[in-house]
Amino acid sequence: MRRKRFKSHTMIILIGVLLISQIGFHPKESEAASTGKLLYDVTTDKAMYDPGAKVELRIDLKNRLGRNIAGGSVEIKAKHLQEQIGNTITKELNLNNNADLMMIADWIAPKPDFKGYLIEVDVKDAAGAIVDSDTVGVDVSSTWTKFPRYGYVWDFRQNTNTAERIDKLKNYHINALQYYDWKYRHHKPVAPNLVKWDDWSGRAIYGDTVRSYISQARAVGMANMAYNMIYAATSGYEQDGVQQDWALYYADDNPSGQGHFSFKMADSTPTGITHLYFFNPGNPGWQNYIFGEMNKVFQFFDFDGWHGDTVGEWGKMKTSDNQTLYVKDTYTEFLNKAKHAIGDKKLVFNPVGAQGIENVNISDVDVLYAEIWPWDRDSDGQLYDTYYSLKKEIEQSRKESGGKSLVVPAYMSYDYGEQNPGSPFNTAAVMLTGVTVYAAGGSRMELGDNGNMLSNEYFPAQNLYMTEELQHRVSKLYDFIVAYENLLRDGQTETTNRIEIPAYASGKYGDPNKIWAYSKKDSQYEIVHMINLLGVSRKDWRANDGQKETPKRISNFEMKYYYSNDINSVWLASPDANDGRSKPLAFTKGKDEKGKYIKITVPSLEYWNMIYMSTKDSGGKIDPPVDGPLVNGDFENGQQGWMYTGTAAHGVDSNDAYEGSKYWIYGTEPYTATVSQTVYGLKPGIYTVSAKVKQNTGNPFTSLMELTDNGADPVHVYIPHGNEYRTISGIVKVTNGSLKIAFSQNAPGNTNLQIDNVELKRFSGTLKK
Repeated sequence: MRRKRFKSHTMIILIGVLLISQIGFHPKESEAASTGKLLYDVTTDKAMYDPGAKVELRIDLKNRLGRNIAGGSVEIKAKHLQEQIGNTITKELNLNNNADLMMIADWIAPKPDFKGYLIEVDVKDAAGAIVDSDTVGVDVSSTWTKFPRYGYVWDFRQNTNTAERIDKLKNYHINALQYYDWKYRHHKPVAPNLVKWDDWSGRAIYGDTVRSYISQARAVGMANMAYNMIYAATSGYEQDGVQQDWALYYADDNPSGQGHFSFKMADSTPTGITHLYFFNPGNPGWQNYIFGEMNKVFQFFDFDGWHGDTVGEWGKMKTSDNQTLYVKDTYTEFLNKAKHAIGDKKLVFNPVGAQGIENVNISDVDVLYAEIWPWDRDSDGQLYDTYYSLKKEIEQSRKESGGKSLVVPAYMSYDYGEQNPGSPFNTAAVMLTGVTVYAAGGSRMELGDNGNMLSNEYFPAQNLYMTEELQHRVSKLYDFIVAYENLLRDGQTETTNRIEIPAYASGKYGDPNKIWAYSKKDSQYEIVHMINLLGVSRKDWRANDGQKETPKRISNFEMKYYYSNDINSVWLASPDANDGRSKPLAFTKGKDEKGKYIKITVPSLEYWNMIYMSTKDSGGKIDPPVDGPLVNGDFENGQQGWMYTGTAAHGVDSNDAYEGSKYWIYGTEPYTATVSQTVYGLKPGIYTVSAKVKQNTGNPFTSLMELTDNGADPVHVYIPHGNEYRTISGIVKVTNGSLKIAFSQNAPGNTNLQIDNVELKRFSGTLKK
């Protein structure tokens, strides 16, 4: 639906305490909003950029507006959080209806390392009105390990279109790839024939395909990690130099098994390989052997590092000389030696189920990674089965590792996918797990070659698929975590600051049917994360049955935040709204028995909001809050922000609207009806409220707009009867920070009221008695 512009009109009807003349009404600036009718997509040529590098923006324009664009323009702005960086880039645009154009624009990344940016692209017509808009994230980082966005590839067949697959992942800003089961054998990853080999399961692997992935990925700013277990061998290992004395055995009192510790992967395979056999990671002989094999990998393939894996913790083990151990207790020493052995290559390691993760966190790994399963338990004995359990582990790993961001492979709807292959993912389930991880400061392993999403630990098992809606939401989510990486996982720590949301149940533990709200801070900002679990009946992240309710979208609600440091500016950013742009919020300050607080009105909450606050004021770099934060005054978002009481039918539609959509009230029987919105966070002063109204069916007993300043005598502006839309406007003095705007009608049957383009402005005209 098209975004509406405020048009200037001279007819003003005002009945109230104050009369005005010579009021200056000015056209409202068009608001940026993505419609897809002209700006199809905005992407970049790389997933990540070095400081000072050239960023190539690819602006895909497809004119489906139904009219030509002549004398238009494309404006490009780079934002770091709320601040514009550098000058606006402007390019001319002339594009006929139904014509396509790929526009290229270059932006030079700033010099500071490890910074995220949001590029805002606005397309304007000749009159300067925004007709379409979009955004894209840009990560300026010299290495992927600070802000990992990990993906995977597994299809190494001949003639695979690696460029296309890498391009899809690049557009999600994936900056490192795990090459899953690319190798020949676990204990001998480099095959005797480097042209073609089979993996353990018999899948054909082509060396040129592996090398093509590596070169294509590196060209777009992605690192390449060679997957291999740290302690596993397949049958025939004796002939390859692996000694039985290095083996691990089940301890006599271990109920998991007997003899050589092994793991069954398949009943049968073309290669005859069905089991993995495990060796002691603490044994120097095994260490020297497997480190040497991995260095052979780097000799023959240009990988950037080693992704080490395990099959988890299986209880007490023993060595060939009857020494007992738990595998997880070997992790720190093994990983430190491995990092030293592979030199400047990167090291990632997976303690499956997060068992022994505390030993990984204090090691020299470059990136933290832990496959989470809901039946495993954390160090406090709590299951990893809830949203909160994911957040808790991400926070704990950050503390233990000195600030590293945990990558979480948490396979969504696992059983549902195996039982219903070819079905779609549940959008709400995926989104809620994703925002839980990202808000906590972690990252996900979920996206792979050809744009697929994981639901299984065996990556080639593509059981479920993403719908178009989910693909779009995930794309916006990845733009968001790139643009705001410096607020999400760059030194933030948790606080215990109090958060109150009076209109809704809320809490800090991710409970069902509540807003999950908690706070963080760093040296510059205090941050509130809101995750919407209203209407969500279960707190399990996995959604193993493929079911999860979509959270109830809410709007125009109050939040009270008790701050640590004085707050002078407040901003809201969300992957669910405004294409991730930061928006300033008006606020008021107060103090009560619980401490000092700010109070704001949150415009909306769908899945995840991030509200960030600073002691610094806007510095004149944003527009001053002369207009109140009225929500959805043009009714383009349905009834969002408005409350209805009464006995008549009512709703929002586009039929006979002034522009776009209108709010309507109609009753066949006598009725009373009121639609209202209370605006909070207004600075004291004089405000005007205007609206387009039409009342042309029946003759109401009363029909008016009522403006009320926190209990003061209301200002009434009467709504006239007529066949055309009329502009009404009222002036009210605001002293206590809030203003209720209401449209009320008391009418006999067969009477209507239509409302559109409600606007609130700080009054700047001349008052006359």
